[in-house]
Amino acid sequence: MEAIGRFVRILARCGARAPDIVRAVRRAAAEIPGSWSARATRVTREMEYAPHTLTLWHTEAEYLDPLGKPRPLPFEGPSRSFAALVRRVDRRFDPREVLDYLVRGGAIRRVGRRYLPRRWGLDIRGAGGPDYFHTQRLLTNMLSTLEHNLEVKPPAPGWFVYVTENRQFPVRERKSLDKYVAMLGKEFLFRLDACMHRREVSRRPGEPTLGVGVGINLWEGDARSTGEGKGRRGARPVSAQRKRRRRRS
Repeated sequence: MEAIGRFVRILARCGARAPDIVRAVRRAAAEIPGSWSARATRVTREMEYAPHTLTLWHTEAEYLDPLGKPRPLPFEGPSRSFAALVRRVDRRFDPREVLDYLVRGGAIRRVGRRYLPRRWGLDIRGAGGPDYFHTQRLLTNMLSTLEHNLEVKPPAPGWFVYVTENRQFPVRERKSLDKYVAMLGKEFLFRLDACMHRREVSRRPGEPTLGVGVGINLWEGDARSTGEGKGRRGARPVSAQRKRRRRRS
């Protein structure tokens, strides 16, 4: 309901009329296969906050070896165990459920009787179903940023949204761009994750807190022919400066 409400208000602020929005939503909803709703799985708080376990595992001194890398951990134990690590995130969590979820997502592997993270992040596409929940959450968060920036009044600052686009990107370079964005984006987000965690542990007793997050996404439009625009009257070459634009919204 929150995602729908934000989306409708954003469309209205951009000029869409309420009756047109209603008709479009009804038409889109009528085309949804009934099988889609059956794919969703039961979502628990363990699934929602499991990635934070990886943050602690990569940043807390007692869980790092002398080289600064995550230690292999046994499942049970009062300290330096996976269960103890999960309880630091939230004592109400079921450590076994968190472990199963992270293993399904490919974030943790078993080494003998111990467990070791494969990487800092969790690939929600491989987590066995809860990715639908995370996708909905990401959508709602993105919409909240856009709606906030439409409503905020100067001199109050908007929330961070920067975009870079190129309308004539070669199709043959598309896969290499994916790899480059993944490399830069992961490094950027891991550094931010560690930065937010440092501030989390430095909070004062009873100090008010809120949820914050930063995300990066890549999109693409329809492929275009290199010959598009040839023969048009008055057409002029597009300069590199105009082709590569940066906007802030």
